[in-house]
Amino acid sequence: MNYIGSKYSLLPEIQRVLAENAVPATGIALDIFAGTSAVAQFLKQRGHVVYANDWQHYSYLTCAALIELNSMPLFEKLLEDRRWGELIRQCLPLAFPLSSINSRKQTALNIPATQVLSYLTQLPGIKGAFFDAYCEGGKSGRLYFSEENGRKIQAIRDQIEQWYAQRLVSHQEHAWLVASLIEGADHVANTASVYGAYLKKVKKTARRPLRLYVLEPVSSIHAESEHKAFCEDGEKLLRELSNNRLQLVYIDPPYNARQYNANYHILETIAKWDMGTFEPKGVTGLRSHKSNTSAYCSKRQVEEAFRALISKINAEYVLFSYNNEGILPKEQLEAIFRDYCAEVIFEEIPYKRFRADNDGENRVYKGDSTIEFLVLGKLKPFAGAPVSLP
Repeated sequence: MNYIGSKYSLLPEIQRVLAENAVPATGIALDIFAGTSAVAQFLKQRGHVVYANDWQHYSYLTCAALIELNSMPLFEKLLEDRRWGELIRQCLPLAFPLSSINSRKQTALNIPATQVLSYLTQLPGIKGAFFDAYCEGGKSGRLYFSEENGRKIQAIRDQIEQWYAQRLVSHQEHAWLVASLIEGADHVANTASVYGAYLKKVKKTARRPLRLYVLEPVSSIHAESEHKAFCEDGEKLLRELSNNRLQLVYIDPPYNARQYNANYHILETIAKWDMGTFEPKGVTGLRSHKSNTSAYCSKRQVEEAFRALISKINAEYVLFSYNNEGILPKEQLEAIFRDYCAEVIFEEIPYKRFRADNDGENRVYKGDSTIEFLVLGKLKPFAGAPVSLP
């Protein structure tokens, strides 16, 4: 997924900083703003039990698919169903692009996961509430997807939800299928990368046929049941976990004023599939702007928000990534870590800028690179730890 703030390309630096400072590859690691789960997957591969959290539902489902599973789902109940098993096995097997933190390649594997994706891919497209609200040929006139791809998204997402309602797929299997669709839909979206607006005409790449993705979870030395995905406010989750001593908490917050709920509202709707519960607002069809707005995107609130968050962490180490163009200046960031950490390592790493579009009349980027801050802190004793009575 083309995602603002994705740390996929920063993984070698994260690995280096943890190794150079002898952070043990054991215990529970919490990625509290997990996004596409790239860092959470790396931490899982490193050897940790991983908790991954994000309050955006599309991110939560991606985490459930890639963190709570140690291998691709088997869809046993679905394939054992007399009707659906026969229909799925009869369809033409297709090849799909494979996506993992270790590789990007084509896969022709004829396994249960690709059998199910082959069936979904070959469903005839249909109209529906999502199609009408966001796709070419729909009643709203919005152009987030071509007519063909919009019909396909509607049909595939309806089918996934039907299987889930009939309890033919598990929570993790449902999440894996939806995450596969979201990844595919993002590759054919008619936008300049994010979903704050659609393009006035359907571009060539948005006319390419929708392809589902085979999402490959990283393996783990720990049982699947030990890894957990959450969809909660970060502070609230830390309060819930306050009696659990964590090894590492990774924090990758928003660094500017752009709210993710507007930038990725289409993916949120595909994830939740809740068109009957809200009315798309305005020309771009936004969800309610009051939902999931972040204090970390507010210059007035951000320092207090960071302090409130870090003060609630019961862990040995905290790893924090930020940006030199963030709304909180470097000096204030350093001061926060000095207040809460006994030891602090502060690194500045040249990093390729995320571009949602090219330079133009209404936007000129400052350059092609930024400085990424990686801050590793060894936390002082947790003030909220339970008191042991004699």
